[in-house]
Amino acid sequence: MEKKVSWDDIPSLDGLGVDWEYQPETLLDKRAFVRLGMGAVCRLVEVREIVVRLVTPKQQYEGPLVDVGAGGCALSLPVLLAIDSPVKVGFFLGSAKIISRGLVRHANAEGGRFITGIQFIDLAPASAEYIAGLYAAKVFSHAV
Repeated sequence: MEKKVSWDDIPSLDGLGVDWEYQPETLLDKRAFVRLGMGAVCRLVEVREIVVRLVTPKQQYEGPLVDVGAGGCALSLPVLLAIDSPVKVGFFLGSAKIISRGLVRHANAEGGRFITGIQFIDLAPASAEYIAGLYAAKVFSHAV
């Protein structure tokens, strides 16, 4: 009986560099989802500012959206929240109401405030699709 040939039995083509593992080179490459900055989002949904409401077990805060993607968002807050803290976030992107549970993933001090990154947990599929659609609209330069 003849041994079955597998793709692993075929040597690599010299000079083509096909036998390597991709390693992200930039922070953007490490993100699972593309993020849209506040300026682009505001132009697409035709508003000047998007205010995000964030609720912790003890307090409620509001702050302007910094960026958003299907995997999460960043907003500017007056307080530093602990990494991995559970939160709920809500905001409007045009006529779409985005509400999700989340986890605080990072916070960086900037001008007396804290740019706080939130990972969405169980974001509704329709909301994720809407956010992804905003990115597509930006790429194709259409208003939503």
